[in-house]
Amino acid sequence: MKKLVFLFLLTVALAFALGPLFGQDSDLTGTWAGSTYIPDSGDDQVTLVLKKEGETYSGTVSDSMGMANESELENGKFVDGTLTAEFTIFNGSDYMKIKLTLKLSGDLLVGNWESADGETGNLELKRKS
Repeated sequence: MKKLVFLFLLTVALAFALGPLFGQDSDLTGTWAGSTYIPDSGDDQVTLVLKKEGETYSGTVSDSMGMANESELENGKFVDGTLTAEFTIFNGSDYMKIKLTLKLSGDLLVGNWESADGETGNLELKRKS
């Protein structure tokens, strides 16, 4: 009987631990913060606030340089462990679309951003709440 209980508990623990690897959806709702490097500008602190709405994500993006001031997240999707979304920044003279591609890795979202004019940068965000 002890062996049967142990095997049951082990199965449940493995299901929770390995669930995300087999398509179980994670909820990314909350605040994520981290940094990136902007070419010709330097380090930039980024805050991403996510809210799950059915199968999509909405939210806002802000940064310490003021290019994204609670910019609305658009086309937020979380598929196969990867969040993709877009938002608009103002770089001082033009509005520009930025695309995010971030993979969930524990309590981190790790990936990159790409601007409409081809600039890219790495981005790592840690869940704050």
